[in-house]
Amino acid sequence: VDHIPGFEMFDPWVTQAFTVTDLLTHRSGLRAYVGDLMLWPRPNSFTRADIIHGLRYFEPVGDFRTQYDYDNQLYVVAGELVPAVTGLEWEDFVDQRIFEKLDTERCFAGDIPEQEMQNLAVPHSGVEGELQVIDRNRISDRASVDAAAGGVRCNLDDILKWVQVQLDRGALADGSQLFSEAQSRTMWTPKTIRSVSQAETEQDRTHFKAYGLGWRLADVHGYKQVHHTGSFTGFNNYMVLIPELDLGVVVMLNASAGAARQSIMKGIVRSYMGAPEVDWVEYYSREPEPGEAPEAEPARIDYENGSVLAPLSAYTGTYSDPWFGDVSIMMVDDELWFASAKSERITGRLWPQREHTFIARWSDRSVNADAWVMFEIDESGRSTGIKMLKLLEGSEIDYMDLDFSQVEEE
Repeated sequence: VDHIPGFEMFDPWVTQAFTVTDLLTHRSGLRAYVGDLMLWPRPNSFTRADIIHGLRYFEPVGDFRTQYDYDNQLYVVAGELVPAVTGLEWEDFVDQRIFEKLDTERCFAGDIPEQEMQNLAVPHSGVEGELQVIDRNRISDRASVDAAAGGVRCNLDDILKWVQVQLDRGALADGSQLFSEAQSRTMWTPKTIRSVSQAETEQDRTHFKAYGLGWRLADVHGYKQVHHTGSFTGFNNYMVLIPELDLGVVVMLNASAGAARQSIMKGIVRSYMGAPEVDWVEYYSREPEPGEAPEAEPARIDYENGSVLAPLSAYTGTYSDPWFGDVSIMMVDDELWFASAKSERITGRLWPQREHTFIARWSDRSVNADAWVMFEIDESGRSTGIKMLKLLEGSEIDYMDLDFSQVEEE
């Protein structure tokens, strides 16, 4: 609040106690990935100011600073500290103060020169069970609202320069320091404890996991592993550092394929540790990919023969959520449709199922995040609000924090 006066959490005391370190360590008490509908799917019209304002509506699911729950929104807020403190926009700061000093040729946080828009990876994702080329998010100009949470565009050679400076504790080739050795140690010091699964203990001899400042930390086969994944629609990346071995490995995939990312990285890194050989491809082939562990398998849903307790027209109107904004429920011919005002790809037909519950099947099938839509009905039979849940358990988009109320017509 000293730097961003509009910053406000649900609990006033948390607002006053919240530090910069708290922004970076996923210990806010909020549910994991809360509010990500303001980031994805893109394009949408949410702003960074919307994200800062929206935080005040999210009720915590745990106590402040007691548990790990990943949060992209707070990294967007952290990015807004940069102009507040330095006067430079986040994109300009990263380009000028990091990439220029690293002497990168094709790493960009802000605008990308037209001549560099060549030889670009093409994103792929599962659409209706088939791996397909999908539309690329806009990358040629200044990064969007979520830049500080995932706005760097980079090639492999240049990202390895970032890996090297990390392994060298901030030292650059000319002998200067990009950041101090003390700051390097601070970034790699545990701040938030993370749970360890039985499988991790058995396979990786992992006993401790934590989160530092922007880095996941773990002991793996007796070595300290400093690492992080990056996931964007159609792209999966992974960076692992083993400081004791002076080892850095980067995996970049132009597909939403988390199991492939893990298989490749573990196969490479574990070979340097003298760990027992494991067929990681075979191992991860037993694990469902995100979006393939359905709560209700779409192929088994009878879209055509469901029914609800009121005429479809009874559910129409404008509904508003305090952070997501307005949605319109409208009749199109004889069908009920859902359309978001700020997130244009969250649009599709509502299929009646039972009582006052529908399934929203988004028209853009690459969104891969269909939803249950449940209308709240008062004693007079009037629709007063909407609650939503994701249809597929593995979906990357959640709807739990949405609470729409019907907007009264004037």
